[in-house]
Amino acid sequence: MRRRRVLGTTALAAVITAISGAAPSPAHTGADARGGEPILRAATTAETIAARQRYFGSADVDPATGSVRRDRVILSWVGVTNFAMAIRGHVVLLDAWVPRGGTSGYVPSSPEQLAALSPEAILIGHAHFDHAADAVAIAQASGATIVGNAEQCAAFRERTTSGMPPRCLTALAAGVAPGTTAEVDLLPGVGVRIMKHLHSAVTSPGGDSTGYHMPVTPLPSTTQVEHPPTPQDMLRLFGGLADSEAGTVLYRFEVGDLTLVWHDSSGPLTDNAPSALDALRGLGPVDIHVGAIQGFNQFSNGMRDIRQYIEAIGAPLFVPSHHDDWAAGITTKGENYREPLDTELARIPPERRPQVRFISDPADYVRPEALTFPVAFDAPRLTRRCVGSGRLRVGLRGDLADVREVSYVLGRRRAARRTRAPFHARFARSTLRAQLGRRLTAVITDVDGSRRTVRRTIPSCGLRR
Repeated sequence: MRRRRVLGTTALAAVITAISGAAPSPAHTGADARGGEPILRAATTAETIAARQRYFGSADVDPATGSVRRDRVILSWVGVTNFAMAIRGHVVLLDAWVPRGGTSGYVPSSPEQLAALSPEAILIGHAHFDHAADAVAIAQASGATIVGNAEQCAAFRERTTSGMPPRCLTALAAGVAPGTTAEVDLLPGVGVRIMKHLHSAVTSPGGDSTGYHMPVTPLPSTTQVEHPPTPQDMLRLFGGLADSEAGTVLYRFEVGDLTLVWHDSSGPLTDNAPSALDALRGLGPVDIHVGAIQGFNQFSNGMRDIRQYIEAIGAPLFVPSHHDDWAAGITTKGENYREPLDTELARIPPERRPQVRFISDPADYVRPEALTFPVAFDAPRLTRRCVGSGRLRVGLRGDLADVREVSYVLGRRRAARRTRAPFHARFARSTLRAQLGRRLTAVITDVDGSRRTVRRTIPSCGLRR
């Protein structure tokens, strides 16, 4: 027992040293290790369906096709700030590492299972091993596109030691200033915005008008004793310690009536990039904020930095992450961060203080019901306008991202079929005259094959029978 504890402490001291050295510099250093062990084969359709049912819930996944309900945003936590997310039916990963090496088997997930989800994209916050060590392997096995800044894309190309480098979408140019934002054309029907900010870092105590912040130094747990690391997992952990940060970014997602912000580190913006706080305020309105609360500045400024992110973003619901026992010996159970977080959030006036949905390890790992949010869409509306004498122009308004095809029916006659938004069609005098007084129907076929109808009365447009 004692030998395991000493070995773990030594290994994890090395983790702190490696990450601490990399954290202040956002540039890719060229010292990156290989991008995770290769995943030997692609998942079968049956494996993808089973994986999606496990990570997103059986009730929200079609058992025949594996499609995920489009009127939900579902996040399934796999440790640190790594999530599998379903949003408008799209499956993506937020960061890409299953924690192992400090422990083994503590997080009930694996890179193979994440690849089996068949994600469309892997969105990276920063490229340290505990956020991105499995990104290359998962992308190669699943065909997912990695998304990040230019420095991160360069890092992943270098980390590819076998096969072709995965596609990496450069969403921000190299060397941009903190606070820089850009829109990312990635997922149909989902608005995605990326923003450069800062990785956590130690700064002098204080730094804002709220005064002294109690350092957060929770006692280590016994997780490493209960889930001791295998030699193989420890070797993989050591292999990624030199992975560079390659810059730190966050993402804002907008779908239907819901907006969500996710970030995997919380930097000392008030000290080193105060203009980025203004950029955070510009992300609003935001409904759900998922953010990292554990970081280097907790040892000098407690939870100050995350509280400033929370105030600037202004979401009514906050979900903490990066607070679990992913590196036993230097981390601790997430529950031990609850009191320090509550104490810091008490500095926010009650009318602006968010509700906290606290997820805890290990109970909330791969538990989609913990973070499932309904989404409402602006339903398609049938528009009609008379153009000239006796002619009619029709189309659809509203949220049309899920619409694949529209068939227009005048009375009982199918009069037009359109496959491109906004699905406009024109009807001539002769066609219109024969159907006066009847109903105009739009038969809408969505991308999942489901159908719905919208009806309105056919206007006369100056015609008489």
